[in-house]
Amino acid sequence: MHINIIPRWDFENDAGERLHESLLPLLYQINKQGKLTAAAKDCDLSYRHAWNILEKSEAFFGKALVVKEKGRGAQLTQLGQKLLWSNQRIDARLHPEMESFATELNVELQSLLSNHAPVVRIYASHGYAVALMTQYVRDYQVEIHYHAPHHALIALNEGRCRIAGFHQPIGLEVDVQKRRYQELLDPKHFGIIRFIRRQQGLMYKEKGNKEDRNKDESQVSSPSFKSIQDLKQGGYRFINRQQGSGTRELFEQLLHNENISPKDIPGIENQELTHSAVAAYIASGMADVGFGVEAAAKRFGLAFTPIIEEYYLWAYPLEAEQDEDIQAFIATLSNPEYQAQINQLHGYQCEQSGTTSSTNWLFR
Repeated sequence: MHINIIPRWDFENDAGERLHESLLPLLYQINKQGKLTAAAKDCDLSYRHAWNILEKSEAFFGKALVVKEKGRGAQLTQLGQKLLWSNQRIDARLHPEMESFATELNVELQSLLSNHAPVVRIYASHGYAVALMTQYVRDYQVEIHYHAPHHALIALNEGRCRIAGFHQPIGLEVDVQKRRYQELLDPKHFGIIRFIRRQQGLMYKEKGNKEDRNKDESQVSSPSFKSIQDLKQGGYRFINRQQGSGTRELFEQLLHNENISPKDIPGIENQELTHSAVAAYIASGMADVGFGVEAAAKRFGLAFTPIIEEYYLWAYPLEAEQDEDIQAFIATLSNPEYQAQINQLHGYQCEQSGTTSSTNWLFR
């Protein structure tokens, strides 16, 4: 049994009138397809029903959400775009918490049923490949709690979780992370399970995006971000990850190596909790550039400049290596179907997934 928790907007005016629950999915498909007929089909709505939803929405707000132009199909108005991107931002921000709560609830419900499977409690940094895991778990259950990498490793050391997920840059030492890993990953007590490598870089919206078509060209700013050095140019708004996140620490190390002060990055004090939330923030027009994984940039239609690759790894107690739950977890990581789905994510690649090694491998 798998549980999904999904947020839902509820629009109601003073007269008690409510908008149809299919409005936001319909706006998403119109933005994606550019045609109302195709959007209605993907939402399992008739064309007439979809049109009625849009007409009622226009009456509700007093402004149109969609415009239809001959030869150009259907496009979202500024109000339609604002609703769509607000929904995307909310989903991106809340998804990790809802996903974590869903796994906890699933475990609690299963415990009340007969023959319930054993539970593996995982503390991990959030990521797209991790989020796919529950689809491939067999003969056991996972209870996933999303935390910054060092918090996950502290939980592992304190026995509050069975497995901890963290990431390690390839070819770059992040000073603060190296010190923590040396302290928290004693090779006498912990081992590593290999998982994936992923691409991190700059994500930004290029001029010419669908949302910019109706804007005056002179008013559409499109700075180019082809390297960390381009962040010196100014004239943009940055969206950062939260303090303590592995990606934030990696980005700050990259700035340090390029002799760029964080104080010179406009908007660096603004922060979001996940890669998706950063990408959604940029896609909504609230920032121009951020740092994160390629998969997030592609999901939100952003341009991406690769900067550095990193490993995503799992740590576990060496004394438990042959335990049934650890072996079942390793089997999940080794599942060819799971690996194939991960490899379809932009910037993600399985690498020796499911193989174990000493933590000394991190400091070689």
